[in-house]
Amino acid sequence: MACATVAASLCFNSPALMAADELTDIAPASPSATMMTPVKQSAENIRNLFTNVRQYLGIRYRFGGDTPSGFDCSGFVRFMFNKELDVNLPRSSREMASIGAKVDRSELRPGDLVFFTNGKNRINHVGIFIGNDTFVHSSLSKGITRDTLNESYYSKRFATGVRILDVQDNHLPDDLNNLIEETIDNDAAS
Repeated sequence: MACATVAASLCFNSPALMAADELTDIAPASPSATMMTPVKQSAENIRNLFTNVRQYLGIRYRFGGDTPSGFDCSGFVRFMFNKELDVNLPRSSREMASIGAKVDRSELRPGDLVFFTNGKNRINHVGIFIGNDTFVHSSLSKGITRDTLNESYYSKRFATGVRILDVQDNHLPDDLNNLIEETIDNDAAS
């Protein structure tokens, strides 16, 4: 019991753990790391995720932040998945990259997580793929925003995609694609 209390204290209070995204290597895929089975979700749940992500666009970046008063990249992803999908993700981008099913860039679907390196084979950034080569994330300079995987900076640093969600019915409805386009258009107009 004492070990669990100490471990919980370290997890919630350690500045080093809060800064883990800055210093993590890409973990090799091990059978135990990828054992998380994608979580079944309805297309309606995914639709709600993208509808509600819009209210956070523009919120400032805050190192170690995981609330609407400021988010870092993994804090934002973790907050959205927990709030909208009731899925608890690990705190750091490295840990997130080691769970779920690896997905090639060409196979990404809305709701997949996208990971980036710092150029030294270290995962240091995560976002949520929304379709059309676009993802939402917490950017150091712009806060919660959307960017495309085709932008030079992100294209060079793309590491992997991970599928955490298993959308029931194996497809997303056309109106979700419209919702994604509206999210992109509304963000561009802001």
